[in-house]
Parts: sequence; structure tokens; C-alpha cells
Amino acid sequence: MLRTETNRATGPVITAWSAVSPFGVGREAFERGLSAGHETARPPDTAEWGVVADAGARLVPDFQVREVLGKTGTRGLDRATGLVITAVRELLRDVPDIASDGGLNTAVVLGTTTGSAQGYADLTRASFEGRRPQDVPPVAIPNMAMNRAASASAIFHGVRGPNSTIAAGRVAGLMALEYGRRLLIQHRADTVVVGATEEYSQARSWLEHHRRAGSEDRVELGEGSAVLLLERSESEAEAAGRTVLAEVLSVTSRVDVNGDPAAALHGCVSASLEAAEVSAQDVRAAMPSSCGGTSESTETRVLTQMFGVEAVVRPEIGSLIGDTSAAASLFQIVALLCTAQRRSDDRDHLAVVTAVDPDGAVAGAVLRLLPVGR
Repeated sequence: MLRTETNRATGPVITAWSAVSPFGVGREAFERGLSAGHETARPPDTAEWGVVADAGARLVPDFQVREVLGKTGTRGLDRATGLVITAVRELLRDVPDIASDGGLNTAVVLGTTTGSAQGYADLTRASFEGRRPQDVPPVAIPNMAMNRAASASAIFHGVRGPNSTIAAGRVAGLMALEYGRRLLIQHRADTVVVGATEEYSQARSWLEHHRRAGSEDRVELGEGSAVLLLERSESEAEAAGRTVLAEVLSVTSRVDVNGDPAAALHGCVSASLEAAEVSAQDVRAAMPSSCGGTSESTETRVLTQMFGVEAVVRPEIGSLIGDTSAAASLFQIVALLCTAQRRSDDRDHLAVVTAVDPDGAVAGAVLRLLPVGR
């Protein structure tokens, strides 16, 4: 049964967010780009990227890690790490007090695909080209670690609570959200920075080119990082002087073991609705990841069957910023938060966010979007 708008949020809540996307750096750039539907596709510059498989890609404009973050502590950082460090920096400008205790009570949970594909490629190439296999640049070795982005972000910004990496492809953002929710419920942290990151690189371009071979996947590769600030409850957030944007009612995930992603997704979303104690009729918005390929058509078809054509959100964020893979589901959430800010009514709205990975993982989340200034 749907909670009424007079009820306070009792579960973990989202109180702030930021993004580094093909629209630009920061929350305002994302809001402007989404509202105007800015075109972000452009041919990758071969002088910067080398020979890639893509005629067009959706890239963060003018993003060079050491130019954006400075030269201190950034030597050798891979692009995926630079993107999320920048996104966290933008978030902390809005909520600087979460690190006022030395960051001991703030956790970082980051979703990724495999870390930096380019980092793996560069170190492997150096091992083959060196006089001996171990003759590799020491500065490149950390980029081989899957938790490079999460740990470097925490170190860079002085956040010293639990630090976790969730590697799960397109469902990584939602699974990171669930992991952060559990940290709060179990009092392992007071606040959690939940994020996800995906870089564009020569290595990723060719990996995706071969993975998509023979498919009808038309969505250009995109890149970026989105981060949310997750807190335990509305009362705690308000005590800290922050406005609650949404309540996380439930997050569930499953694996398609029968070769039927539609059935797996339907079961996953149904489980999310049951866990949230709401019905499909209560859902006002449903957002698929729109990363292209058969998973996109599966998501759209299932969500339309469950919630109706009017509920499936347009424009799909993937059509604007491309296939951001691990970061896709968090970009879906921040797009919903942007939409909620522009609403003229003062009612709470239920929204569903889904993700389907080509390797079989599916995930769904139910959020209650709160009117700003409630």
C-alpha cells in the first residue's frame, strides 16, 4: 500500500547528487543538458584517442584529468578514476560538512565494470614491450586494481569510512546503491557517497566493438560519473540541514539463468515492488537504462507491460549521453531527480529504475521522489 505524502521517509534517503557527463562537469551542466536535450555525440579525435572502432562517441567535453584536478596527486590516474574524483569534488562543494569529522563516518561505494580497461591494456602492453616482463612503469600498476577509483576518490577527498567497489557492468550502479543502503541500516556509516564511473578509451572502444559484433546496437559509447549522497533517514538529514530529494524504498537484483531476460527482469521488478510494499498501479515513472541492443528493447517492453506507456520516461537518458555501462543506472536516477525538481505539483511520486547487463544480471529499484522544499 502506498505511503501517503504526509508520511516521513523512514528508509535511506538521497539528499544530494552531482555528475560529470557528456553535458559537462557538475550538477548544473547536467540539468541544463537534460532539459535542453543537448546533442553530445562527436567523432573521437584520433590524436587523443588513437585508432578507435567508433565513428562517434559521447565524451565529457575538454576533460583532461590533470587539467581538471591539478597536478598534485594525479600523476598516472586513469580516466575512470579522474571522472569519479571530479564528481565527488562537485558533490562535496554542496555538502562539505560530511567530511568535517575527518571523513570517518562517511563511506564510499563505487560501481564499475572492470575498473579501467585502458589501464589493463597499457600495463599488459608495457610488459610485452619491456626488456623483461616486470619492466613496467610503476605509476601504471595501480590502474590495474579494480578498486582504484573508489580508493583514490576517498584518499583524494579525505573520506575514511568503509570503501567498497561493486563490479557488475550495467547493474553496478543499482547494486552499489543497495550496498550503501545496507551500510546505513547496519550503522556501518552515517553517510554514504554512492557512485559509478565509466570511461571512454581505445581499449573499451575495441572491446565493445567485438562484443557487439553482429548485433543491432546503435547507441554510441558514452562516459562519465554520477554520485549520490545517501543518508539513513529524513530526520537525520534534516537535522544536518539537508533537503531530502528521494527515499530509496527497495533495490533487488537477479541473474537470468534461463536465457529469458524479460522473465528475469519482470520477477526482479515485482520483487522490488513487494519489498517496497507498493503496487504497480502506484508507479508514476519507470526508466530503463536505454544502453542499446536487445537489453534495451527488453527493458522497455517489460516496463511498458507493467506500468503502461505513459509511465515509461522519455527522453531516455541513454539517447542523450550514450551507453555509460556501469554508470548508466545512477545517471537514470539523477535524471529522475532533475525531472522531479521541475514538477509543479507537491505530491510524492513513485519511480522504478531498471538495468539489464548483456551477461545476464538484472536489477531494479523503487524510489519515492519527494517534492523539493517539502
